[in-house]
This record gives sequence, C-alpha cells and structure tokens, in this order.
Amino acid sequence: MRFRVLGPVELVDADGEPRHAGGPKPLAVLGVLLAHAGHTVSAEHLIAQVWGDEPPATAGTALHVHISALRKVVGAQLVTVGSGYRLNAETDADQFVAAVDSARAQLATHPARAVTEFADALAMWRGDPYGDVGSGADVEAARVALTELRLAATEDRIEAELALGRHRSVLAELAGLVVAHPLRERLARLRLLALYRDGRHAEARDAYRELCERLDAELGEEPADETAALAKAVRRRDPALDPPSAIPAPPSRFVGRRRELDELIARLGVTRLLTITGTGGAGKTRLALELAGDAVPDHPDGVYVVWLAAETDGGAVADRIAAALELPSAQLVNRLKRGRCLLVLDNCEHLVDGCATVAGDLLSHCAGLRIIATSREPLGVPGEQVWPLCGLSVPSEDDDAATISRSEAVRLLAARGASARPGFTVRHQELAIAGRLCRDLDGLPLAIELAAAQLRALSLGEVVENLEKRLDLTDHRARTTPERHRSMRAAIESSHRLLTGDERTAFRRLAVFAGGFEAPAAERVADVPQDVLLRLADRSLLTAVPGADRTRYHLLELVRDYATDRLAESGETADARRRHTDWCVELAETSVPSGNDPAVVHRLLAELDNLRAAVHWCLGDGDDAGAVVRIVTALWWFCWPQGLAPEAYGWLRRAMDGGTELPPELHARAMHAETALAMSTGDVPRALDLAERTLAAYRELDDVMGTIGALAGLCYVLLETREFARVLELAEECRAIAVAADAELLLISVLNPWAQALDALGRHEEAVAMFRQALEGFRAAGERGGEASTVNNLAVAHLSQGDLGQARSLFMDSLAMFRDLDLTLGEVEVLEGLASLELAEDNPETALRMLTITARARERFGTPSFGPDRQERRENTLAAAHGALGAAADAVVSAARSQPLATLVDDLLSQASP
Repeated sequence: MRFRVLGPVELVDADGEPRHAGGPKPLAVLGVLLAHAGHTVSAEHLIAQVWGDEPPATAGTALHVHISALRKVVGAQLVTVGSGYRLNAETDADQFVAAVDSARAQLATHPARAVTEFADALAMWRGDPYGDVGSGADVEAARVALTELRLAATEDRIEAELALGRHRSVLAELAGLVVAHPLRERLARLRLLALYRDGRHAEARDAYRELCERLDAELGEEPADETAALAKAVRRRDPALDPPSAIPAPPSRFVGRRRELDELIARLGVTRLLTITGTGGAGKTRLALELAGDAVPDHPDGVYVVWLAAETDGGAVADRIAAALELPSAQLVNRLKRGRCLLVLDNCEHLVDGCATVAGDLLSHCAGLRIIATSREPLGVPGEQVWPLCGLSVPSEDDDAATISRSEAVRLLAARGASARPGFTVRHQELAIAGRLCRDLDGLPLAIELAAAQLRALSLGEVVENLEKRLDLTDHRARTTPERHRSMRAAIESSHRLLTGDERTAFRRLAVFAGGFEAPAAERVADVPQDVLLRLADRSLLTAVPGADRTRYHLLELVRDYATDRLAESGETADARRRHTDWCVELAETSVPSGNDPAVVHRLLAELDNLRAAVHWCLGDGDDAGAVVRIVTALWWFCWPQGLAPEAYGWLRRAMDGGTELPPELHARAMHAETALAMSTGDVPRALDLAERTLAAYRELDDVMGTIGALAGLCYVLLETREFARVLELAEECRAIAVAADAELLLISVLNPWAQALDALGRHEEAVAMFRQALEGFRAAGERGGEASTVNNLAVAHLSQGDLGQARSLFMDSLAMFRDLDLTLGEVEVLEGLASLELAEDNPETALRMLTITARARERFGTPSFGPDRQERRENTLAAAHGALGAAADAVVSAARSQPLATLVDDLLSQASP
C-alpha cells in the first residue's frame, strides 16, 4: 500500500487502485499515524489528537473500531504495539524529502541537474499536505514542516535557475511568491537579484524599499545583513552580481527572431549538428549565442564557444576547441565523451574543411555531444541540419503604423538608435521612413546597427537620404569590432574572398538581375550554369527559394550593390546589361497576351523588377528607346490590371517622344499600346488622338487584324467622349471588315463598346442582346477576363434599368470571376457598381464603405473609372451616401480606411454562397 500526503491523503494499492480510508474520524486517525509513520503512537495520544482535550467516554471504543477498519484496508502495515499502534509506511513526503536532499547536493556543482531534480520533487505535490485531515497538533506540525520544506525547495530551485542565467524566466513566479510571503527575506533576495540581472534596476530598488517598510511596520525589524548587502551591491551595480556563464554576454539587448529561436531550440533537440548559415551581417553569431544560452540546462556538462574568425585563425580546429576547454588536444575526445556538452563553432567558413573533419570525428566518438556551427556555407557533415538565416522581418510599404512599429527590423533600429543617441525614439510620423530604411537594408542586423550608429549626429531622414552609400556605412567609434563587421562592404568582401575564380565571375554578372531570376535566365544572360548557382547559394551570396516547379534565386540588395561594383571594375557592365535587356525583350514578346493564364501573369509579376531594370537602363545609359517600345508594346495588356499603367505609359511616352525611328508595323502597335495606356490613366484627349492615328496607320499597312483591333480601341475612347453614334458607325465597319476577312471571332473585341453605346442611347434591349453575344464569344474563346468584364457591363445595364435583383446576381458572378483571376481593378469596377445598387436599396452605410475601400485602390493603381456615366454615377452615389448618413459618415469612412479590399471581396462572396 502506498500513502500520499502531499495533498489530500490517498491510499493506493499494489495494482494502482485507490482505497477508501473511511469517514472524517478514521481519516484523522490515519493522518496522525502517517505523521508518525514507522513510530508507535499510544492510544491515549491518538485519542487526544483526534478528539481533543475532552474526548467523549466512547472515544476508546471508537478508536478500536476505526483501527479495525483501517487494518482491513492497509493490512499488516498497521500493527499493535502494547497499548499503541504503529503504521509501517513510507509516504510521498518521505520521497520528497529524499529528492530535495539529492537535489541540494547538486546545487553548487551541477545547477542544471539540480533544477531538474527540484522540479521533479515539487511535481509530487497535489495541494496542501494532509489537505482533508482534520486539524490536530501533530498533523498540523507535519503540515507546517512540509509546507516550509516545499517553499525552501522552491527557493533552492530558483537559486539554481539563477545560477544558469534564467533570471527572466523566474521573475513572474518570484513576484507571486513575494506577494504570498512578503516577510520572507530569501525570496526577496532572489527577486532583487533576478530584477537586477534583467536590467530592471529601479524596480529592484523599489522592491527592497517595500521590504524594509513592511518589516518595520509588521515586525519592527530591519532586513538581515545579507539582504542589506545585496541591496547595496544592486545600487552600485556590482559586476559580481552578473550571471556566471561560459557564453559571452553581448553588451546590447537581443531583438527579434523569437520564432526562429524557438524553432531552432526544437531542432537542436532532435539533431546533433545544427549549422546556421547566412550572409555577412545576418546575425548568425548573435543568434547562436542566444540559442546556446537557452540550451544550457540541456547540457549540464558544459557549453563552450570556440571562435574561428579569420583574424584569429591560428592553429588547427581541434587545437582551438581544446584550448576553449582548457585541455591538451590529446584529451579532447575523452573529455567530450563524458556527459552532455554543447560546442558553438563560430565563423567556420574560414576553416570549413577542418571544421567538417573535426565535427564529424567528435560527433562519431562522443554520443552526448551537440554542435552549433555558424558559417556562410554548410559543413557538409552527415546528419547536419542547416538553418539559412535571412534578414529580420521588415514592414511592407502598405503596412499601418502599428504593424511597422512591431516589425523586428524597426524594433532593432529603435533599440540601437536609443543607444547611439540618448532619448532617440522612432516617432509616429517617422515610422514609414524607418520601414523604408529597414527594407533598403534587407533587414540585415549589422546594416541596421551601422545605420543606427549614424543617428548620433544625423536625423532618421538624413540617414535615409545617404543610403546610396549604404555599403560603406560604418560606426567610427567601434574600436573593438572585427574588421569584417566595420561595414557591410567589409562583411560581403570577406565572403567574396572565399570564392573561386569562376564563382567570382558568375557573382558579378548576376548583378544585372533585379528581383531574382531562375536558372535558365542565369545561363542565358550571365553564362552561369546551375551548379555554380548552387555553390553561390551554399556560400550565402545567393538565396534559393524553391517553388512548385522551379527554384528562384535572389541577391540581397546590399549584396547586389557589391556585385554591381565588381561588375563595373571588370568592364563588363554594358555587355551584361545588353544581354539582360535582350532577354527581357524576348520575355515580353513571347508572353502571350492573356489574363486567363495565371502562369503567364505570375511569371511576368515575378520578373517585373527585371523588366523595370532593363527599361531604366535603356532610357539612361543604354540609350535604346526601341527596346523600351518593344517591351511596353508587348505587355500593355498586362500593365493595366496590375496597376502599372501610369508607369508603363511614362516609359512609352519617353521612348516614343525621343524621335526613335521604328518599323511601321511596330510603330502602329506601339501607338495602339499607348492608346490603351493613355486611357488607363485618364488621358482621354491624347488617347483619342493616338487611337485615330493608330487606325490610320493600320489602314495604310492594309493590316486587317490590326485595323479591327484599332477600331475597337477607338470605340472605347469614343465612349468616354460620348460620341455614341460614331461608335455604332465604327462598330458596323468593324463587323463588315471581319466578315469579309472571315475573322468574325475578332468581333468580340468590339461588341462590349458597341453594346455600351447602344445602352447609352436608350436601346436597352439591343444592348443586352449584344452583351450576351459578347459573353458567348468570350466563353467560346476561353477569354475569362473578357467574360468577367462583359458580365459586369451587363450588370450595369440592368442596374440602369432598375432591375436590381438581376444586377446583383450578375455583379456577384463577375466579382467571383475577377477574384479567381486575381484582377483587382476588375473587382474595383464591380464593387463600385454594387455600391450604387446598395444605395438604391437604402443601404447608404454599405455603399459608403465600399466606395471608401475602392477609392484607396484607385489611388494606388492610378486609374479612373471607364464607361459612359460610370464616374458620374460613382460620384453621385458617394454624395448621396454622405447626405443620407450625415455626421455618422465620418465614422464609416474612418473604419473602412483600414479594411483591405480582399477582405471586403471575400466577405461578399461568402455571404452570397449557398
């Protein structure tokens, strides 16, 4: 039978089944016997403990009855000795005392083991000792003694935690214990020390003052000498109070990477070699030290940090490790065989072959050993787990102030800025600037810290203005910083020096890519085969991002700046840029115009930065307006729905207005593209002039297909100038040309403006019939973008006739199609129509919310509404909604400004689904 008293008294038999001891009196008798377990208790003493000083006359008889009942439960363990009784039992309290004694024996030499043993001992407790036993002096004395021992063991465990540097993890527990035991000075001392080690010096002083006041008020005493001495040491910030550790304590606070640190802790639990890789300045060393600090309890036989930086690179790797352990090299394996140790090997890239050999050898001979390595490339040892480290999280351009302030990179900037200039904070109005700075520095901790150092003498805005020199940012006061960390240029240079000749050539040529690239592009443009890409990725100068079909490679912008400088030094810039531009032209001209194929659109979006880079070079140093014309002319269909129309329109105007001679067919196509882009940006007069000239050019070329497309384009422009009769005239001409050329499928391009003109002229039934004809044509051709636009136009036609139910159904169908195609501007067009419908159904709040959200999208995309009366309808709906809501309109607008367009679309579609 097992007896448990660390909580309500429990009896458990050999099969693990609980046994019932009886009612309150038998339980009280059992409690006294357990308090004296192994010792004889007289009947007289038992009666006095259970029934008090004035027991009833029947107490003796009752005691015999209770003893008899207990004997049936516990059996031979309860024996009669003369006129008394003895319970031969070991309780969980006895086990607890033994466990505490064992843990205390480990406290001075092996605090990690002590923590584990104390925790296991304290886990035995289930509540107040003897919790359901009635009071009696003996049981109460046992209860008090056990409670005191439990509290003392808790203090011992916390002391061991502090010895391991875990002051932060015990602070909350200590705060609660001090509230529960306000006069207990050992707890107060432990809390003072933990607060001090956490940097909360003022709170530590306040806690001591409160202790003094309470001791004086309640006991009329002063703190003990030990407590007073600790308080004095806290006031003078005695370095002897700092936590002992084999891990160097960085002088600055660790910021960010909490999720990564948690994931690495989990990984370290299931691997014996964990290598943190990344480019120079990514924060590998700092993260490894934080990880090692968290892993101290799991490695009670030691954590050792071995520095392998190039500047201090003397001796073989094994010798450097042995020196860190203060051992002769010959004894290294034997020492690491015993127990569980952790090695941190920092900057292995300088001695990567030696590190790999030694790490593999040590791991194979030392079962309890783990290794954390930092390196710019993996060690290549079997069983190695690699963690590629990128920059800290940075906010996007569209993030609100709260999101920006919470981002890891901005938090680091603020923390290091406050160290550089007392009182510095990132003010609310500077958050967007801080976010931009962190993005431009790739979120790399070293780059951010170097930028923060400039804040001693410059404002945040001035630091951003000087970012063209971001590679050479330096902290001139950092006298002890390793040379490779004096600037980002030095950090990247230390990686560049480790490259082979062919890797250096590849590295500099890849600088022409912006926003990433795939392996075929690297081979075509830079003559870099895939195996070299993989080697550069291994050396942390490229980032490889595997996708569903292909891997995409990226150069960090700071790394790309350095590679660009190397490219300029080689004299290869012009040739490399020309090859990159030729590839971009081919990419544009081989991308089939279709909004229906997400793969085409996604590929163009992925290469958008490359296309921009090529255009900017051609309009600048490259002096090649023709290439710009070819790129934009091939991709105008892609630019409008992606919100790129204003940008592309500017490119094309600069290229076309420069007097570049173009072949007639390309010139006609370029004018057609410029017409569409001018319309997309609201430049209707120029669009009308261009559309007329485009039509004339195709007619002169006798290009039937081009003429049909030009007629359709001119029809769209004429809708905006309200020349509806001419739209009908040109549409009829378009039909005649198409029929004569047996190209009636091309007619679908003109059916939408034709139907819109009919609707504007009041010929509603004809308009609806033509919209439906267009819908059939787009469906037959598989043009889902055209289908979605036509359904939206049909919904507008029904809305104008007051058929609200049919209009709503069509709007929702169109919205779902645009969402599936990921065409945001199409969604905006639909939502503006729905807003007018909501107002017509007396829902002004919903209408205003929709128009507020779409207005943000319009501003971001830089494109107005199109179609007869649509802009006027939108403005009228907006004014009417404000009028209906009155003063309440401001609150609706304020709330809607923070709601994403995608959320509104998803909500509407989920409400509409059955």
